[in-house]
Amino acid sequence: MVWIACVLLYGVLKGAREILKKKAMTKSTVIEVLVAYTTLSFLIVIATSAWEICTGTMPLRTYLFGLRPGYYAAIAVKSFVIFVAWICGFRALRKMPVSVYGILDMARVVFSALLGILILGERPSLMQAGGIVLVCLGLFLLRFVKEDEPTKAEEGKPAEVDVSAEKTAEDAVVTASAEQKPEAPAKHKPGFYVALAMVSCFLNAVSGNMDKILMKDDRMSSGQLQLWYMFFLVAFYVIYTLARRIHLNFRGMLKNPWIWGLSILFVIADRALFIANGYAESRVIVMTVLKQACTIVTILGGWLVFREKKIIRKLLCAAVVIAGIVLSVC
Repeated sequence: MVWIACVLLYGVLKGAREILKKKAMTKSTVIEVLVAYTTLSFLIVIATSAWEICTGTMPLRTYLFGLRPGYYAAIAVKSFVIFVAWICGFRALRKMPVSVYGILDMARVVFSALLGILILGERPSLMQAGGIVLVCLGLFLLRFVKEDEPTKAEEGKPAEVDVSAEKTAEDAVVTASAEQKPEAPAKHKPGFYVALAMVSCFLNAVSGNMDKILMKDDRMSSGQLQLWYMFFLVAFYVIYTLARRIHLNFRGMLKNPWIWGLSILFVIADRALFIANGYAESRVIVMTVLKQACTIVTILGGWLVFREKKIIRKLLCAAVVIAGIVLSVC
């Protein structure tokens, strides 16, 4: 099926994006990567939307303003959810091995199930409940290998040098003055960043469910959703940066090759996901399972790119989680 292929493509590209995110943050601060990443992605989306309009897919006025007012509001809410999720997720990824982050990211499966129970009134079967237990077990087992963080020394030094040299700090999310307290983020314990990763997972699960709701009928194309979603997302990051008076090193941002690659992969992956959501037969639970292809990519990437250790143990933890996910879908 086309929608299955689209979701698998999304999963593989998502795993590659996690690797590029971590590489990008060795040269730029978190907020710099986010601002550049979203802005460049938005420009690419504008180009693809212009191409669709020029080829006669939809008239310009309809493409831009043909949605009901409620849809624009819903897309804005989705963008805000991702705005917060990315700040949490990027900060967590910057401070932990990408392989560990990739496994923690699978917690969104549990959150998706809980949202289905609490909001949609769904009731899990015994197998689904057992699957959720396995997912939690795999995440729990991960705590016994998360102490191994060889990348901490690797990326800790470069990140601190870049930040202090540019006097910008991580992104002033938790520091009152980025210039006066460049090392404040280091004071947080590892559990703090795990909590940030979990918040990011939950918010991404919320966004994923919103995608399916927004695309469940034919009143909006995947291109329209992506265009307005990116517009609101860029607006939130610009407002945030101006409100916090955060200094950005624009030259460094443009010279960071990882940000460019990140933006391209993001646009392709999200378009594939929106297309998949447009198919009536696509199911959120199955899509969530297929997305976990990203975990294998992040674990192998952590090993090959960042030379992270204990990869076998992490793969075993990921296998337990994936087994739980598969069980919950059967």
